[in-house]
Amino acid sequence: MKKIVTMVVLLALLISCLCACGKDEDDIHDYEKVGKYEDDDKNPPTAGPDDIVSPEPLGTTGTPTPTFAPKQYVIVLDPGHGGKDPGASYDGRVEAKLNLQLANMIRDYITSNYSNVTVILTREDNVELDPDKGTDLRARVGVGVTNHADIVVSLHLNASNNHKQHGSMVCISKQKNITDQSKKLADCILKRLEDLGLTNNGTLKRDSLDTFDDDGVPVDYYAICRHGASNNLISIIVESCFIDSDGDAVHLKTEDALREMAEAESKGIMEFLTKYYTHGEG
Repeated sequence: MKKIVTMVVLLALLISCLCACGKDEDDIHDYEKVGKYEDDDKNPPTAGPDDIVSPEPLGTTGTPTPTFAPKQYVIVLDPGHGGKDPGASYDGRVEAKLNLQLANMIRDYITSNYSNVTVILTREDNVELDPDKGTDLRARVGVGVTNHADIVVSLHLNASNNHKQHGSMVCISKQKNITDQSKKLADCILKRLEDLGLTNNGTLKRDSLDTFDDDGVPVDYYAICRHGASNNLISIIVESCFIDSDGDAVHLKTEDALREMAEAESKGIMEFLTKYYTHGEG
């Protein structure tokens, strides 16, 4: 009898273990970033956060006074993911939806507060540009190429398997034709997000594992950066914060908080274009 009881207990434990192993801990969609953060200087360019005259924020009374941009700029904002690809999700928050909301808020802020700037979104709804992932990513940069954009900013939210990481990060190209300008753009945005209280995790460059240039040197791993470099177009991926971080989530939970983050990123983008942008000139 004792043997039978023991066998029943062992069988119950085995079934319990198998059930647990079959469960996903979360619904992060294998979105954890892999790579090594740069060890180079993370400090932003010399301009401080108040170097550009900040217009009256959206949502306040009165009409914002446009800040003049000395030339016509074209900005392409790419709300990452969409359609069958929701990106990361956690605690009811879905990355693809938040990326699109953020992109619309950035467009509204820039076009309402700066003159001589055109802002184009790669998607206006919850759609993919192409069912094939590789073609989809190429098409997103293609929107920038077709519209002769000055920069492409792909908007994303990060996630980690242990839900303990936090802060902002920007993926940039390692290719020499755009890497320096990409770094300056990234630093301008990261400094503004840091001013909101988000940890500045700096910039990330990553080598492709299977694609090389004519000299046998690995090109960029991230397609947005790689296709941008091949078209001589500054293209970066902004991981605004971690969607699964309790601390970072305060910037995502309300429309006002998301708009505040959009305003910060807008000012970072315009600070770069009006003070540091030299690509394609001269």
